[in-house]
Amino acid sequence: MNLDGALGRVRVVLSRTSHPGNIGAAARAMKTMGLTRLTLVAPRDFPSAEANTLASGAVDVLEQAQVCASLSDALADVTLAAALT
Repeated sequence: MNLDGALGRVRVVLSRTSHPGNIGAAARAMKTMGLTRLTLVAPRDFPSAEANTLASGAVDVLEQAQVCASLSDALADVTLAAALT
């Protein structure tokens, strides 16, 4: 399996994020690992200048982020999901 293809299928979902800095930091970490698909469920403050600042080189991940109203919407076409807190 092509690793780039596998990473392209991974989606990171952040649910009800209350601090925009966490969104930016997650985008930065994702890009470092080769992940680009970010989905946000009902974020309190997005888009945000603070998220962009903390993304530091990963603003493209934020610009491509999908925003959903519910977790079920975010996971509608997902085959396997793992949840972490």
